[in-house]
Amino acid sequence: MLLDQITGFGVLVGKPSVEGRGRTTSGDSGTGYTLVGTRIELTLAEREIRAVKALGRGKATGSDWTLTADTIELHIANRVLQQTFAWGDTARPHAVSALYTIQSDSLAIDSPGEVLTESRAFGKAFATAKRDSTVPANQTDWVTGDSITLRFVQDSDSVTKRPHSRLHELLARGSARALTHHQDKSDTTRLGPAINYSRGQQITLTMLRDRIEHVFVIGKADGVHLEPRPAVEADSVKRAAPPAPPAPRAPPPPPPPPSAVP
Repeated sequence: MLLDQITGFGVLVGKPSVEGRGRTTSGDSGTGYTLVGTRIELTLAEREIRAVKALGRGKATGSDWTLTADTIELHIANRVLQQTFAWGDTARPHAVSALYTIQSDSLAIDSPGEVLTESRAFGKAFATAKRDSTVPANQTDWVTGDSITLRFVQDSDSVTKRPHSRLHELLARGSARALTHHQDKSDTTRLGPAINYSRGQQITLTMLRDRIEHVFVIGKADGVHLEPRPAVEADSVKRAAPPAPPAPRAPPPPPPPPSAVP
């Protein structure tokens, strides 16, 4: 370990690890994080850590999320995580939580006061989202584009009453594509949600709590929308079938051969 408080710089090597346990702006206990890497650099000011950077095999872990990348840099103020940056070639940034994932060439996450407000992904960005943890893998929504921006709003957990971040809007720009699933409470087929595939220069998804409310596509927009179709019962097939054509009548018998007797 190398620590120089005069220059405000420190280095950790040899399986280094940094653990943060901050407090939110309201004074409650923060969610905390752990950062590991091949080498960790610390930026200090007034004996407080202001930034932590993991270089090589970086991995940051929070209470309900994990971020991996070649390089991860955390910005801290008042002992609370405020911003996260990640980039890399060998290991591209990949953030995973219970309901969302995002992967790209570089990633920026805004979490002022440890409150997630926005994530921005640049370079071959790809994001997935689920309504809840019970959604099967084949009903996971995904979006891809040159860049992706996810915006979050704050809700209160119905059980713990603690605030948590909920996805409010997702914006993909540049060669954007999206595959989304849409539940219809009036659907009686029980065959699953409708499926929508869209392409365009820009795609915006707006959320209504745990479901997609609108899909907006701009610039050379096209796509397909598939809805479940009720199964046709056998009796219905019989009733709907047209009557069979009448059987062809047999040709009349040939006339008897002429008699040889005069």
